[in-house]
Amino acid sequence: MGNNDHAVLICPAFFDYKVLIENQLTKRFTSVHSFSDRPLCSSIGKALIKYNVANYNHFISRQYSQQLLDKITPLIHDITTVIIVKGTCISPLLIQGIKRLNPKVRVVVYCWDSIANSNGFVQLAAVADKAMSFDFADCQQHQLEYVPLFYPDDNTSNAASNKSANSYQYSFIGSYHGDRAKLLYQVVNNQQGHSTASFIKIYFQSKIQFCVFYLLDPYVRKCPKEWITFDIIDRDTMNDIFSDSRFIIDIHHKGQSGLTMRTWETLSLDYNLLTTNPYVLLHQPIAAIDILDRTNGTVWSNDQKQQFVKQVAIGNISTTPLSLSHWLDTLLK
Repeated sequence: MGNNDHAVLICPAFFDYKVLIENQLTKRFTSVHSFSDRPLCSSIGKALIKYNVANYNHFISRQYSQQLLDKITPLIHDITTVIIVKGTCISPLLIQGIKRLNPKVRVVVYCWDSIANSNGFVQLAAVADKAMSFDFADCQQHQLEYVPLFYPDDNTSNAASNKSANSYQYSFIGSYHGDRAKLLYQVVNNQQGHSTASFIKIYFQSKIQFCVFYLLDPYVRKCPKEWITFDIIDRDTMNDIFSDSRFIIDIHHKGQSGLTMRTWETLSLDYNLLTTNPYVLLHQPIAAIDILDRTNGTVWSNDQKQQFVKQVAIGNISTTPLSLSHWLDTLLK
């Protein structure tokens, strides 16, 4: 990068991944200006945005994008690169406004969610210089560049040194969505014969969200109370739990094929992964991964895994695991 290159990062504050990206960008740019991809709002506001109630997302996206443009404008001639991740409340008008003020600015957009959960991303991709997604199926459908997600550069420092003596049969740390509570309950209760315990933490953003799904989801009501948390577990504690687990469970969103950061972290440390996402088989040897069938809670045979790989035409895509630094290099190419 140049001697006075500035970058803008617009990204969800998702666990600590935004901070990790910021830290890597500071090694590449003179200055990094970081913003959330949506305005600060209550749980009700987040729900209105997510479900676009009364076209609320469209309204707030235009308003928030103008606020960001106002903040960026005084720096516009120093900015060389804008990176937008997901763009929950980002309007294409922001990209167009940036280009109007400084046509030399390069705008790259990346989606680490499925397009089904990020309806506005396709519009952002249409006006960006480069558009990428972690979701293999979405890339095929929307002509996006496939770039898998990352694991932190220092992730290998906690390599699996205690795999021979695990305190936990299973561990899972993640947000509530879809059928996660149901599958976790089924997996753990199918293993009652094991003497080892499981470490399960299902994160809810608020007690209001928990109350809603406590009423709607019978498996949330069945979950032991120690499974429920409203606090984000720090990375060091999470790594300690994973290193002390025989299997790390990954339950992906239905209709999503992309591999999450948690998946890549697990694979980079050579831990045992039990996942509902068969697309991981495009990146790892078949024998190294256990696929959990979310319809019946069983584990796929090798024949089932081989059949899936044959059915999916992967074409010329990268199947190499990416550290965060290499992921950023790919985005900035």
